Amino acid sequence: MSNKSKVEEIYNLFQGLEKDSQDGQFDNQLLEHLMMCIESLENSDDPILQKLSKYKNHLNSQMTLRHFATIAVPFERYLKKAIQDDDFLVSSTDRDHLVTKRVPLHFVIDNMRSAFNVGSIFRTSDTIGAQKLWLTGYTPTPHQLQVEKAALGASFIVDWEVCKFTEAIEKLKASGVKIVALETSSKAVDISYPFDEKVPTAFVVGNERFGLEVDQLALCDEIRKIPTYGIKNSLNAATAAAIAGYEWRKQWAETEIRA
Repeated sequence: MSNKSKVEEIYNLFQGLEKDSQDGQFDNQLLEHLMMCIESLENSDDPILQKLSKYKNHLNSQMTLRHFATIAVPFERYLKKAIQDDDFLVSSTDRDHLVTKRVPLHFVIDNMRSAFNVGSIFRTSDTIGAQKLWLTGYTPTPHQLQVEKAALGASFIVDWEVCKFTEAIEKLKASGVKIVALETSSKAVDISYPFDEKVPTAFVVGNERFGLEVDQLALCDEIRKIPTYGIKNSLNAATAAAIAGYEWRKQWAETEIRA
């Protein structure tokens, strides 16, 4: 067996044990096999693998899952595995109920290319108690695996609809929802500036590279921007949606306290 094949086997054992050990208990037989595989690396002619063999001494059945995951990292890096946020196994401590009822906040996501960004916005929408996502243009839907992986189940909780951009705007306006574009425009108002109290709102988020078209901005009631202070003048689309959503939710909560 080649050195790479040996480390691939070790990596797969780490993945399997992590997946099956969400409760903090490890399969002793698999764990022992993993330790033997790591120990066997000391006979390798590769000095890096010889060093990796020492990690066998850091594994035991009483370790925490966090400790276990830390030991896996050097093996991932040896294989040059590009671990992304949506690849991580997350121990679920989710609630079985909402902390408060959902608020009248929507996101219109137009022509977004990244499935990860869409999934991230789904997850953010649930955490802030948003009401609905509107997926327009070629924005991927939760039927795409990468969206669902990044959403971590939020797409089963948050309501969503696929439609044309103009149709989404018309439906929202007919329901009394204020349309706010997130865009780096000279006409944009700072995101922290007070929103109209108790007014249902929809944030419109466009393509990661090109943003929103002029005719789309014309359909919006307001344009908001998130100030930046470095060389880059804009944020990742999902990050911008999260910042805007939390700022709006914070102000909504403050109006409820005053009421």
